[in-house]
Amino acid sequence: MITLALDIGGTRMKLALLENGKIVKEGIVESYRDDKYQKNLDKAEAEGRRMMAELGIERIDGLGIAFPGLVNPKKKVVVSANGKFVDAIGYDLTGWVKRTFDCPFILDNDSNAALIGEMTYGCAQDTKDAVMMIFGTGVGAAAVMDGRLIRGKHFQAACIGGHMVIEAGPDATPCNCGNIGCMEANASSWALPLFAKKDPLFESSALSRLDVIDYKNLKACADAGDELAVKLLRRSLDCWSANLCNLIVAYDPEVIILSGGIARMGEALRRPLEEHVHKYAWTPWGHPDVRLAANPEASVVLGLHKLTMDEIEGKTAL
Repeated sequence: MITLALDIGGTRMKLALLENGKIVKEGIVESYRDDKYQKNLDKAEAEGRRMMAELGIERIDGLGIAFPGLVNPKKKVVVSANGKFVDAIGYDLTGWVKRTFDCPFILDNDSNAALIGEMTYGCAQDTKDAVMMIFGTGVGAAAVMDGRLIRGKHFQAACIGGHMVIEAGPDATPCNCGNIGCMEANASSWALPLFAKKDPLFESSALSRLDVIDYKNLKACADAGDELAVKLLRRSLDCWSANLCNLIVAYDPEVIILSGGIARMGEALRRPLEEHVHKYAWTPWGHPDVRLAANPEASVVLGLHKLTMDEIEGKTAL
């Protein structure tokens, strides 16, 4: 059976056609924010059909959709978008799928899908207890305990783990979720330029001459010895490490998975996070294993494939 996976991100949408746990065709298109959810869906349909046509596929067996916010996977509706795609809340996806691909489908949070992808096809197939931290425009999280995905009564358990608080007091950094001191507000792709531009070192830094201040460019500047870049990278690593300790206390994992775009930093990301949690996390049983997703860009679509196959076969998802 062939499924289509649609990963809607803050700046782009990733699509993939998958069969038997393998990606057979991929595509990436720009995504639109604000009140343009229907425009994103129209664009996703066009790209999906283009990919299908290239492979000579007339019909898919199922569709998986990942959303960067809170969703109700039972009713298949978006619950909260936190400023992104605000017109997605309550949108009739069931009707849209019926009008377009007319097949079974699932909707889930992107972090949840990514963790399922890694535990089914990726780097964490050997465990039933894991947490993920996934880096995109923001920072997501997910947890599986004893083989079951942690969702919570209101479907927000674990998946908004990037909004755990790591700062306190009235001067804590405001977050786009409405709270203050969230990890994501301190160390994420959207927060990075804000911290860079307000630092006194910015005008003399190579970062000030970049069109885009992201973690790829930050790492390159830090490797070249730029003082501000080194400072901001170290701060981000400290914030991510603190958040991992929070996730360990909350969910008691054997394995921690790092995925998403920033995970392409490889050992420069994994090693300092592992060193921190091994030193500071309260785990008398031993140490959780910190792993990198083998293909960080594929975690979500692989998880969507698994969840969609479960939907088609009438199985209870992890």
